[in-house]
Amino acid sequence: MTTAMSIEEFYDNMAIPDACALGKRIFKKQFYENGQLNAADRKAFVEDIEGIEWRYTMKPTTVNIPRFEDETHEYLEVAVLQVLLAARERSARIAAVMQKAIPYPVLIIFTQEDGMALNAAEKRISRADSNKIVVEASHDTGWLAMSALKPWQADFLNDFRVTNFSYRNFFEFYQDIIKRIVALNCAAHTGGYSLSAANGDSGADRLQSLKQIEKLQQEQLETRNKLKKEKNLGTQVLLNTRIKQITDRIEAIKKAI
Repeated sequence: MTTAMSIEEFYDNMAIPDACALGKRIFKKQFYENGQLNAADRKAFVEDIEGIEWRYTMKPTTVNIPRFEDETHEYLEVAVLQVLLAARERSARIAAVMQKAIPYPVLIIFTQEDGMALNAAEKRISRADSNKIVVEASHDTGWLAMSALKPWQADFLNDFRVTNFSYRNFFEFYQDIIKRIVALNCAAHTGGYSLSAANGDSGADRLQSLKQIEKLQQEQLETRNKLKKEKNLGTQVLLNTRIKQITDRIEAIKKAI
């Protein structure tokens, strides 16, 4: 069973207060000038991006959420950018450049035809230079076909609403964005969207489990490729045994997340 949601319906459901609306166009050259793009990054920006819109800025004056500052983090506001793409293959590269260039927390919403993908990045103050921000980790939903959403994807989008996030401060607010992206990525393996793991693990534990699944799947693929080329019967048995072990481990992790 599938369902559908338009991009604008997604924004309506997010329920960002009107006071946060900006609707400002951002020119790609701003990233050329400030982002120190290499040739491959510049090519992705030139060829793949049709437009960038700064749709919302959430700050204490526009939404009732306090800023957050400590020795390592500075979450003074949260921006929402929409990036319209002509092609989606290099969206991860584009997200990395944009997140690195913008020093505060940003939710990037990529759109292309009926597809949408969200990107968020955890940032901290550089230990070497307190005037610089370092991207610690990036979180991506992957592309969602908005006209044919799977049940867990629809559940994620319906839950992705600012009134469901923490209003304690902008750091916790943004962590709730990331928590939901991680939950969606877990749902791709389990078939059910849930903010809590089956075994009660925290978000950090779930993220580690996802990375472990990815690593095991890569090993599984490599082992299967070896098996196709292997002529020795004894080695074939060993490779088949290893594939079974990897498969069992992956399934065990899936049950826990």
